[in-house]
Amino acid sequence: MAEFPSKVNTRTSSPAQGGGAVVSTLSPDLGFVRSSLGALMLLQLLMVFNVGATVLYITAFITCSASVELTSLKGSQPYNQRAAASFFSCLVMIAYGVSAFLSFQAWRGVGSNAATSQMAGGYA
Repeated sequence: MAEFPSKVNTRTSSPAQGGGAVVSTLSPDLGFVRSSLGALMLLQLLMVFNVGATVLYITAFITCSASVELTSLKGSQPYNQRAAASFFSCLVMIAYGVSAFLSFQAWRGVGSNAATSQMAGGYA
């Protein structure tokens, strides 16, 4: 146990030359992004984004729809604005929902398995 402290080296890096601060730049690993694991990770990130946006637009649609006053005159400016906001938030909610579903299908790999991928590749 007495020899343990003499074997430990706590120095983690060399001091900077010239006394100036060294700034390292971060660069993405493009090889990883191009790999199949990186592509699946990006699909999963896109799927999470689309699901989050869908949930937010659902709340926007419900809020806009609830704020349309039933007693206001149809055709008045406040009624038209709230009705239009409700309609377009519903359209965007549906678009994000479909995009999230398609991202999930791509992430899960529906429609492709070992048999169909071998058949599509063919043999020469």
